[in-house]
Amino acid sequence: MINLLEQLQGEFNLSYMFIAHDLSIVRHISDRVGVMYLGRMVEIGSDLEIYEHATHPYTQALLSAVPVPDPVARESRDRIVLTGDVPSPANPPSGCRFRTRCWKAQERCAVEVPLLAVPSWLSGLAAHESACHFAAEREGRGPESG
Repeated sequence: MINLLEQLQGEFNLSYMFIAHDLSIVRHISDRVGVMYLGRMVEIGSDLEIYEHATHPYTQALLSAVPVPDPVARESRDRIVLTGDVPSPANPPSGCRFRTRCWKAQERCAVEVPLLAVPSWLSGLAAHESACHFAAEREGRGPESG
């Protein structure tokens, strides 16, 4: 089905909005990717920016959980395991909605909603929109860890 969608896209110059939880399929079919958490966009960029240079902690956690078929790579990757319960979408936390599960959260995150923007300190391939006060590429990640 996915290959048929791609064939039709190329043949008729179509655009799709493809919504999925399977990041492998999203990567296969998408040129631009948006990541949402509790109904808010937290990161938007090209497939390369998102998959190779994710800057939002939630995106980094999602990518670290993508299944890896190679058993050696699977054992050596650095997974991010989120703690805590997902807040209610009907009553989200103040400030950043991800802050209750984020390892980077500080007081500012509880008070101020981060804007979806290109942070001024990011440059090069990492320069894309991220809704995090502390957006940065993950340090020490290998290519298999997402």
